[in-house]
Amino acid sequence: MPRPPEQLGSLRLVRQLGVGRKCQIWEALDESQSERVAVKLASPESASDKGIRQLLKHELTVSRSLDHSGIIRIDRYSTTGRLPHLVMELFRHPNLKMHLASKAESIPAQAQLIAQKIADAISHLHANRWVHRDIKPENILVDDAGDVRLIDLAIAARPPGFLSRLVPIKVTIQGSPSYMSPEQIRGHRVGYAGDIYSFGCLLYELVTGHPPYTGSTQQELLSKHLYTSPPYASAMNPSVTPQLDRFIRDLLAKRVKERPSSMVEVAALVRNEPFLTPQGRSVASKKAN
Repeated sequence: MPRPPEQLGSLRLVRQLGVGRKCQIWEALDESQSERVAVKLASPESASDKGIRQLLKHELTVSRSLDHSGIIRIDRYSTTGRLPHLVMELFRHPNLKMHLASKAESIPAQAQLIAQKIADAISHLHANRWVHRDIKPENILVDDAGDVRLIDLAIAARPPGFLSRLVPIKVTIQGSPSYMSPEQIRGHRVGYAGDIYSFGCLLYELVTGHPPYTGSTQQELLSKHLYTSPPYASAMNPSVTPQLDRFIRDLLAKRVKERPSSMVEVAALVRNEPFLTPQGRSVASKKAN
């Protein structure tokens, strides 16, 4: 992927933090304010794509309606040298997927704290009438203390209205196959319950190290989301409590009406339900230390 110019107005790009299909994430020095920031910019070959510009502008619109420490803050949208970009808060830490891969031993002891902070961030998003639609470990940044930032608001959307709930409307399928709700896979408009399902997939992975469903093909994977009963996390991690097992299975219910009614309810359960058995907590604490 071509490298962008080192200087974008007052922004001096320092190092690349991540790369997507059409965007790059850079750490930069904002020389006008003498502070470090993160910059999400269209890759040079995609810079003329109107769709990318619209997504970046939409992400800024969503961000400006939010005010939560667990959601990445976006300061502005700009175009310099024909490269559209967002300037945002710098949270220089790996995403949860990387955290699970590199620091697996410390995760069980932190799992409940991390889950609480993610649930609170999603609750704030929902309280402001946005559905994220792409909740997954790659979109959660985590530091060593368990602090989090929910990122990538590009495909966030308003929840479906009353009419679309009565008569499902087919939409373009967007999201990540390992974390998509059945209704999202079927191409229906996704409401808050879709994020709740995706959070269930994330929570399962947080306590087991693996997503709840896998498949040799994407079609097999999506079919499991649609038809296979939710798995027991305790089968992968014997330290998981029966309460957490039931809770995750409720989050992963195929029918919207069978899931918890709101992220407020989910967040309360995450705070109050024990994640690990006493023996599991003891083992996790020793490994973390």
